[in-house]
Amino acid sequence: MAERNLYMRKLLNHPARFADFYNGTVFGGRQVLRPEQLSDVPNEQGIVILDKDGKKRVVERRRDIIKKASFGAYFILAAEENQDTIHYGMPVRNMMYDALDYTEQMECLKQAHKSRGDVLDGGGFLSGITREDRLMPVVSLILYHGSKPWDGPRSLYDMLGLDASAKETLALKQVLPDYRINLIDASNIEHPELFCTSLQHVFSMLKYNTDKQKFYGYAKQHQKDLLDMDDDSMLAMLTLLGEQKRLLKILETSSNDTKEGTDVCIAIDELINDGKIEGKIEGKIEGEHRLATLMDRLFKDGRVEDARLAASSPSARKILYKEYGLSED
Repeated sequence: MAERNLYMRKLLNHPARFADFYNGTVFGGRQVLRPEQLSDVPNEQGIVILDKDGKKRVVERRRDIIKKASFGAYFILAAEENQDTIHYGMPVRNMMYDALDYTEQMECLKQAHKSRGDVLDGGGFLSGITREDRLMPVVSLILYHGSKPWDGPRSLYDMLGLDASAKETLALKQVLPDYRINLIDASNIEHPELFCTSLQHVFSMLKYNTDKQKFYGYAKQHQKDLLDMDDDSMLAMLTLLGEQKRLLKILETSSNDTKEGTDVCIAIDELINDGKIEGKIEGKIEGEHRLATLMDRLFKDGRVEDARLAASSPSARKILYKEYGLSED
């Protein structure tokens, strides 16, 4: 969905979180990439090709996020793509993205030689570059945050109809290059503690989203960190969790040390999952449902600070209930 992808782009486009994303996934938690090493580059690529009829056709693609990363004497292009639905052609799609990035680098080298008036011959004349020219590596990570387990291909070989038992297949693979995608499943990151920014809490809450006890336990243990998250992180986390009622558990119940508080939250989950909440529930659960509804509306209106205030201040909550027509009759 467009809303989810928008929040994820805003979350990861921040230099500190982008560097943290690469450090936590590519470098195993080691602080290799620093925010100050990153610089923005154009995220649109395109080439002009001739179709089978000889007509020119423009092929354009737009990256979600791509940054130039400096590693001292060399650079890489670090890209991130958000995917909330399974794409059964992802290896080919991402291969085209990477190929366009390399093609763009080739064009920049050609233009640099032309602007300097360099005279190239032999292989240089044909390619427009010299033997000494080098391209920056392109590293693309795909962050999948859909609700269903990924059952799509993870490499080009997965998409090909090769018979693994055939004798000629092994020989073909010696000359047929594969292309593997770097897929990260946001809901199944094994070690979210490897991340140092708010990504640690976002990925942890997603990991425990299907385990109520661990979910509430994590929210309780990290209550202050969750409350202090910036708006982009909070909105992305709530959108990925899929239900704004979760905010109630994160912001309010996490501060309740009694077993009753946890039991009420579990009861709300079970009632909603069973389709039994109809606005007529009495007592404490009714109050929790009203607050969850308020939180949902506040976040849809982008009122993150008011949502935090509503979770911690009964008087502010009362005013907001009245504003949204949720006051008790």
